[in-house]
Amino acid sequence: MGSASLAKFEDSLVGARVLASFCGATSAASVDQEVTDQCLLRAAIAQAVGCWEGYVEGALPEFVSKTRVQAHRKAWTLIVQFESLVDKLTGELNTPNWEKSRELILNVTGMDPYSSWIWAPRFGNQTDTKAFFDGILQVRHSFAHGFSVPNGVPGLAVPGKLDLLYVNDAVVCLDFFAKKTDALLEHELTHRHGCAAGWN
Repeated sequence: MGSASLAKFEDSLVGARVLASFCGATSAASVDQEVTDQCLLRAAIAQAVGCWEGYVEGALPEFVSKTRVQAHRKAWTLIVQFESLVDKLTGELNTPNWEKSRELILNVTGMDPYSSWIWAPRFGNQTDTKAFFDGILQVRHSFAHGFSVPNGVPGLAVPGKLDLLYVNDAVVCLDFFAKKTDALLEHELTHRHGCAAGWN
């Protein structure tokens, strides 16, 4: 079933797919089709990265709140303090790249997602998956700060230029990361924290 944060992520990720689906459609705002397409593709990447960040920021507090159910009453004060710290840490996550996301998940839950973060349809190891994943964040960071898309981003058909295949892959990759992370966190809830119902 998954977390409430995953359900929200999936609902929001549709927006990235919708934006990408308009690539190739003409716009009265610009006679240059490439300008229109690049705007749509950048917006789709921004939406998808925002969804991933929102997922991490929501799932970790949700995870901690589920563990409270199994906590001893005497520990509630400590748990409330920890929940407050988790809210602060997740609120400060503004570049949810591989390392920052992994470190935050590990620090909050004690679970390291590293061995499971392999996007198998495209890559056979963490190194290549990480390069592609962080490339998505680089793309979003570049145009969010007024720069061109970097030339060295893995997966682009033409260096420095977004294309529909790349954006679709980026959306699917981020979807994989959210679903995989959600399943790992649920496993922690059921096997380590005694929450038999998992996210439910």
